Amino acid sequence: MGEHPRFWVAFCIMLLALALSMVMSVYLVTAAHAEPGPQIINITNDPGGNVGEYYRKYQSLSDAGTEIHFHGMCASACTMVLFTEFTGIKACADEGAIFAFHKPFAQKGGKVIRSKTAAREARKIWTAWLKALPDRLRRYLQSVHVPSATDGDEQNTLLLLPASLLLPRCPLTVAAQ
Repeated sequence: MGEHPRFWVAFCIMLLALALSMVMSVYLVTAAHAEPGPQIINITNDPGGNVGEYYRKYQSLSDAGTEIHFHGMCASACTMVLFTEFTGIKACADEGAIFAFHKPFAQKGGKVIRSKTAAREARKIWTAWLKALPDRLRRYLQSVHVPSATDGDEQNTLLLLPASLLLPRCPLTVAAQ
């Protein structure tokens, strides 16, 4: 045991480095296999679009447990995110975010179809849409005039509701501050 003290210092440093590398490798393996947090999607000023496409998109996001943050306006088919069946979606809205509603309508060649058949189909779709919304929102939309291009309103006329009435406020992030 006549080793030099520097030997023991170097030996202890090597043991410490070995122990730290083992701890770090366990941490990295654990972190690599840990469940990731929910995917966060930011939706900003979405004018809506094809109802079928939006339904499929929100169903997929719901199945994935996605968190959606709304900024600006969510209009038309975008409002389907509020359907009660999309239980996996955790949605919130920034201050000033707005949801914009109108009744469904059909178009041909860029023009709204206003026939009796089109009006009947629009009413059926609107009834189904209302059933898919939370009770409080459904009752409100049934009690007010919701624009309908099929019934003569311009197709860009919308009923605007502050998102703060429908969704919790998104937490402030460092980037947003």
